[in-house]
Amino acid sequence: MSRLQEPKPKGWISKTFLTSIFLGIGGFLYGYDSGIITPSLALGTFVKYFDYPAPPLRGAIVSMYQAGAWLGSASVGITSDRLGRRKAIAFGCIWGVIGGALMAAAAHVAMLIVGRLLVGYAVGTITGVAPVFGAEIAKTNERAKLTAVNQMMVAWGFFIALWTGVGESKWQNPNQWRLGFAIQSIPALILGVGVLFLGESPRWLCLKGRNEEAEQAFRNYHADGTAETDEWCKAEFATIQTSIQEELRAQHSLTWGDLLKTPHFRKRLFVGSFVWAAAMLSGISFVQYYQTAIYATLQFGEEQQLLVSGLYGSVAPVACLLSLFFVDKINRKTILVTSSGLLCLSYTIITIIAAVFPAVPGQPTNAAAQRGLIACIFAVSANYSALLGPMTWIIPPEVFTTELRAKANAVVQVIHYSISLVITQCSPIALAAVGWKYYILFILTNGLCTLIFAFAYPETRGKSLEQIDEIFGDVIPSASVIAESSSVEKGDGAITKVEHRGYSKSE
Repeated sequence: MSRLQEPKPKGWISKTFLTSIFLGIGGFLYGYDSGIITPSLALGTFVKYFDYPAPPLRGAIVSMYQAGAWLGSASVGITSDRLGRRKAIAFGCIWGVIGGALMAAAAHVAMLIVGRLLVGYAVGTITGVAPVFGAEIAKTNERAKLTAVNQMMVAWGFFIALWTGVGESKWQNPNQWRLGFAIQSIPALILGVGVLFLGESPRWLCLKGRNEEAEQAFRNYHADGTAETDEWCKAEFATIQTSIQEELRAQHSLTWGDLLKTPHFRKRLFVGSFVWAAAMLSGISFVQYYQTAIYATLQFGEEQQLLVSGLYGSVAPVACLLSLFFVDKINRKTILVTSSGLLCLSYTIITIIAAVFPAVPGQPTNAAAQRGLIACIFAVSANYSALLGPMTWIIPPEVFTTELRAKANAVVQVIHYSISLVITQCSPIALAAVGWKYYILFILTNGLCTLIFAFAYPETRGKSLEQIDEIFGDVIPSASVIAESSSVEKGDGAITKVEHRGYSKSE
């Protein structure tokens, strides 16, 4: 028996879409917290207050945020599974409020670094849970759009942060840099309180055996009072419930070690984690955090650096908004291969321009070359924001089974922030030591990612979270079970047949 066809969406403004926008405040926090340090490093009052930090210390100020995010990501598998999706997000937001306050009140560099660590912990926790939550409440035909909202909100957060930096530069006050840090606490507070008023993930409730609550939560997200939708909700929830029960029966209680024990789980982990690894190896973190340093090599003054960085931040929100119109219509592999290929080309052009037309202090600069290099940097942002960036939020949550999802996504985010930590710590040192030659690294990494996406990635567009199981050869609900799923008890009802990895067994 085939699954009932999903009701056609009635426009964009659905309850799940509005929920994903609200959850996207976590993405906004990620973008803002990442972005606000960029103009701060260019403000004379900031660097003077902290005694003109050397490149290694500048790298530590930036990368401590990634260290905190690493810790937050590592804890997600525990907090999300035990507390639930909503409370895990609220828990992370508490640290975001505290970290933002510490940074705004920083009396010395140690206090600033601790604040960065706590804000990073908050972001690591939130970004490890929010995309999972969004994917678990979404219909198949809107899942990519809902999870891609996170990237759009990241872009808006970065946009607001960079233009806050521009505004700070106009405020002639020795404490001008504190304003942007204080603002960090606001979205964390709004999300932390508001998320507790949302319905819990139906799939997480099923995983905990709270089936009646799960069905009510599922209907609250999707039912609209029509007979067609009501019938679909019943059938779809029965399929979800059956699939999760089959996972639990066939896999029992999965541990962290189970992620690596079978080829199927290893493939899922590779697919989910490599897309984030590719994102960090794309060079986007380097460009975002140290673009003002790049502009300084072009002999730009403080005001020019901040203005260009503000214009850079304006590119991503537009690109992300455009991606929402096609992200569910184009194959995932096509987007990934295209993005990495174009990023490789962009960095090739950047490297050539920087090598052939270097900006030497005291000598005339080539204005056309400067404009060309800045255009390529803007192209990197547009490409990442419209193509590769949204895929980092879409692919990981959809390739893991319900019981694996929280633990596996925690591993994915740990890998993400580990690479970002290395890039952000080493970039200022490398840029000072080898200059334009550092860009060659990103030509090579993007070229490699293009090949891996082309030859090693499966296609998941248009498939439900349960149907994606078939791609990886894990638990597959048999037709007879789905046909009989309406008779499954809402408690610990018995399932008469389980199909697992190609064979059936009676119970």
